[in-house]
This record gives sequence, structure tokens and C-alpha cells, in this order.
Amino acid sequence: MSIRKAEQAIVNGIYAGVAWLVLDFGLLLKQHGAQIFTVLTSNMAMVAGSVIVIACIVGLLYKSRTAASVLFVFFLVPLVLRSAQGVVPSPMMIIFSLILLYFFMAAVLGTFKYHQLIESGQQDEKSD
Repeated sequence: MSIRKAEQAIVNGIYAGVAWLVLDFGLLLKQHGAQIFTVLTSNMAMVAGSVIVIACIVGLLYKSRTAASVLFVFFLVPLVLRSAQGVVPSPMMIIFSLILLYFFMAAVLGTFKYHQLIESGQQDEKSD
């Protein structure tokens, strides 16, 4: 993987994170309508989750390996837990979730590869 492909995987992870937030807030708005702020203020777990996702998206802008990994795990764990409980989402949600999961995993691999390539490039410059 080249540095350009690693950077593109990171950017795609940012887009996937934004899409995830838009989907979550859209579903929340559809379900609760005008009372969305009341629901958010009464459920601090939702607020905390949104803040974590936003922080991870900002971390991806800085190519943070930690942010990419946290975003991937933060998306994967609820999927696994819902599957273990027997909750089956609609086929469209399954497809969308798998697409987002792919982009989050690519962002994790992209951040690690980006830093590996940067570090090896700096070592090559120091030895010259």
C-alpha cells in the first residue's frame, strides 16, 4: 500500500464516520421528531457516544491510529452484541453496516500503514 492509498483509506474512514453520525441522528429525528434534543439530554450515553465518534473523526483528520481503532471497535461491538441477542436488522441496514465496517477497517489499516511509511521514509532520510 502506498502512502496515497493509505491517506485515501483514512479519508474514506472520515466519510464513513460522518455517514454513521448522519444516519444515527436521522433515525433519531425520524423516531422522535421535534423532541430530539429532549431525548439527547435525557440519554447521556447517546451524547457520549456522539462525542466519541466526533472525536475519532477529528483524530482521523490527524491520521491517529488510536482514533481509527476506537472508531472501528466502537462500531463493531454494538453490531456483535445485537447479533448475539438475536436482533436482526433490515437487509439494507446489514449492507450499510458492512460497508461502514469495511471503511472503518480500511481506515485502521491505512493509519498504521501511513505511519509505517512515514517512519521508514524518515529513517531513510536520516541515513543519507
